[in-house]
Order: sequence, then structure tokens, then C-alpha cells
Amino acid sequence: MQRRTCFIVGGITGVVILTAIIVTVVVLVVEKNEENTNSNGCSIYPFEHAWSPFVVISGTSDFLYPLPGENVLRFDSQQSVDVLCPGRNILLNNINSNQSVLSGYCLENNTFVINKAQIDWPNMDCTNYPWRTARYTGATCENNGLDIEIGFDTGDNRFLRSMSICFDPVLQVAHYTFINQTASINQRALNTPRPSWLQGSGFYDIGTVTNLYLRANQRRTINSLIGLNETSTLFIEDDTNYFLSRGHQTARSDGFYPAQQNATFFMMNIAPQWQTFNGFNWNQIEIDVRDYAEDNAVDLWVWTGVYGVATLPHQETGEPVELYLYVNSTENRKALPVPEVYWKVAYNPITERGVALIGVNNPYYQTYTPLCNDISDQLTWLKTKNSDQEQGFCYACSVDTFRRVVTSMPNISVSGILL
Repeated sequence: MQRRTCFIVGGITGVVILTAIIVTVVVLVVEKNEENTNSNGCSIYPFEHAWSPFVVISGTSDFLYPLPGENVLRFDSQQSVDVLCPGRNILLNNINSNQSVLSGYCLENNTFVINKAQIDWPNMDCTNYPWRTARYTGATCENNGLDIEIGFDTGDNRFLRSMSICFDPVLQVAHYTFINQTASINQRALNTPRPSWLQGSGFYDIGTVTNLYLRANQRRTINSLIGLNETSTLFIEDDTNYFLSRGHQTARSDGFYPAQQNATFFMMNIAPQWQTFNGFNWNQIEIDVRDYAEDNAVDLWVWTGVYGVATLPHQETGEPVELYLYVNSTENRKALPVPEVYWKVAYNPITERGVALIGVNNPYYQTYTPLCNDISDQLTWLKTKNSDQEQGFCYACSVDTFRRVVTSMPNISVSGILL
């Protein structure tokens, strides 16, 4: 039996702009080696320390990012700012302020006035990474989903939203996630420690979700559905990539700040994804979208989601059986489906051009039927090996044709393909 399958979709039309999510970035940047040469204002390298605070314009909840290709934030002289360590305390000159929010203003170079004292940026730190928070907003979203925001609660009635999730409370999986992909994403923090997974509170009613992903448990569940002995390694193998990983929808590397990267490690941001696909063509799709943002100096709106339920043949009847990681026969309930496809819609809000990229999430499919007309040959920036089953079959569609099938994708106005 031949393995591997994944595909990509290209432009789509939709609409539902989650206003609290869309963040406009307005901070200029200079190179780090110019940090102390800006006599007309301040310039700082945002990753001076592993636990460096967020700096935002005073009173706002918007993340600040460098200009494309640069890695330093610049502030005008006397610009009022807030220094934030959500859920932590701010250290000034290694002294604990016992505060998570401090206000001040730019003096010059890398010096700010905080609490009437002059503090150089390298002497500001948090007691740990800013703490990540996930919470329901009270809003609803597509296909009876519930809106979740993930980000940072500053404790002063502000919330810095890093991503939004449209969560299906019945199937216990996200329809999609949404982020504003900064054009400076490839200047993000690198090689940060991998954080622990968090399940959050009040989102799941199926127990400890991370246990469902353990290889022995997923093997037992999948095998019982398709009529195999619970220890059979026919499909869920040992010591190979043939297993279901905790597949990010919004990738860790889609976060600019270390704390934003940590915020992707909520269980609501993942779905069962075959590692054969996750580590190859899907990873390439994520890279290509980030590179497009940088190469074209554009902030993209990016939705990432799942659709359908993958199947494997029942070992006695040969009939396709839908795959789930949670099966409760007593309650006659199944949840946490293995998606048939992963998808990503990248959209330029200025030109209103977009594209949908799709990958088939099943290495045991020898063939697949695309959800929409494949236009991947028009995308010179897409570097996936679309016909390579080993890495996952992939293809691309227009947003409009994609959304005719995948109705969970918000309805946005699209003028053409993101070329």
C-alpha cells in the first residue's frame, strides 16, 4: 500500500473580521548595531533578554513589530509607552518592582524614564515569560463555533490578543485559528525553549486531552474503530512518523515574541495530524506563508483550519471508517476527529488578494479528490512538493471556490489570487 497524501488550495472569499484580533503595527525599526545612535528618539532590540517585557504605546493593546527586514523597535523622543510583564513582575536594574505594568516615556537611545528614574532597556526584564491566557470572549463564530482569544491579560483591563480560535464545543476541535502575520516575522525570536502544553479551563469535557494523543492510546482507539487488535502497529507505528501528532493550526514559528510562541501551546490550537505530513509539506506551507509576508513587506491575515474526517478501511468489511481520538461507547459520543485536510488561507487586507493552501491529512490515501480547482501552478512562491506522497500531497485553490465547500472559513472580500 502506498502512503502519503496532502494538498493545497488557492484564493478564497469570505468576511468576518474579528476586530479585536486585527492589530495595526506602527513601530519603526533600526538594526541592533544602531541601537545607541538614534539621537532623536529611542531604539531597542526587543529580545534583549529571554524574558524581556512587551513595550506598547501607552494605553494600547497592540503588539509592536519592527519594519520588514529589521529587528529593532524605534520610538520618538518623549513617546509615552507602557512596559508590560503580564502575570509576572517587572525587574528594573535587577530590582523587583512588584508591578506587571509600568508607564514611562522615551528619553534617548535605549533609555526610558520609568517612575521618574532613567532606566536603560537592557536593565528591564520580567521575572519569567509573560503568562499566556486563553478565554472565551462570549462571541460566536462560524458553524456554531465559540470564539476564544489567546494572549496576555495585563491586569489593567487590557488584553493583548495573539490569536483567535473558532472552537467547536461538540467535536472539541477548532474550526480555525486566526492571526495577523507581521511582515517582520522572519526577525522573530529563535531557539526559545519549548513550553508545556496547556489545556485551559472550561474548554474540554473529554478529560485530559494530551493523554488521547499518546501513541499507545491513539493506537488503541484507532484500532478498535477499524477492527484491529489494540496493539497492532499496522497504521500507528512505533519509532516512525506514522502516528498522529499534536498538529498546530497556528504554528509556533508564527509568533514573533517568545511569549507569543508559547501561546500557541494551548490544546485548542491543535488537531490530530499525521506526522508524515506535519513535518514535511505542511511545514513547508507554513514557511512559505511567512516568507511571502517578509518578501513582499506585507502584514497578512492568516486563517488556519481543518475540515472533514479522515478514514481508514475496516479490516473485515473494507468499508471506510471515520477516525476519532475520543470514543465513548457508553455515551455514544465521538470527538477529536482526525481531520481529512488541513487548510490555510493567506490574505493581503490591502489588496484583498488571497489564496487557500490545503493538505490531505492521511498518508494511507493513495489518491484524493481535491475540494476545489487546483491553481498551485500559479504560485511561484509555493515550494511544496505537491505530488510527493512521502511528504504529503498538496494543492492550492482560490478562496471563493474553497469557501463553497469549507463553510467554516469566514466570508471575506477577495479581489484575486495572492500571487
